[in-house]
Amino acid sequence: MDTTVPASSADGIEQPHLLARNIYVGSRIWAASQAFFFVAFFFAFLYLRALNTNGLWRGWPPHHPSPSLAFGVAILICVLAAAAVARGAAMLGPNLWRLGAVGALLLSLAAVGLQAAQFSSLGFGPTDAAYASVFVGWTGLFALFLLGSAYWLGTVVADVARAGEAPELRTAAVDAVSFVLVVLAGVEIAAFILLYVVA
Repeated sequence: MDTTVPASSADGIEQPHLLARNIYVGSRIWAASQAFFFVAFFFAFLYLRALNTNGLWRGWPPHHPSPSLAFGVAILICVLAAAAVARGAAMLGPNLWRLGAVGALLLSLAAVGLQAAQFSSLGFGPTDAAYASVFVGWTGLFALFLLGSAYWLGTVVADVARAGEAPELRTAAVDAVSFVLVVLAGVEIAAFILLYVVA
């Protein structure tokens, strides 16, 4: 007796439950890779702060890079709210999930916009001190990853044809994006604590 599951149907298209499982597993692998990517900035922060070459961790005495705390709090709130709304959208029924997903998309784009606004008003660049290089690298690449996740969420919201014929694919896609947003929210919490509180 053959107990293997066929990978595709007779017309060569994968079965919806297998696609949903692939989306689930792929999102977990992608989220883990993002978390490990930002661990590099975590260790750069700890190493450069501990090294503090010539006492210049925060720059020369008259010029200490200090980003706006208001921007940091606003970005943190937007990212946490986007993750929470996306997780809620993953649990909503077939009629309401799109509303939650659009809300999470708008909050993610607002966080990216706030990060761009913060960069325009920083007053320092990545070469001004060790702290400045870690800050600009971490927050800039975080905004890029968040923008990519927002694009992914936008494609999930816009894909109405697949949602109608296979609701398990829609559920898996929304769950996958929401899981990645939750991991990014954890990264943003760590960034906020280190870059604004500990600094």
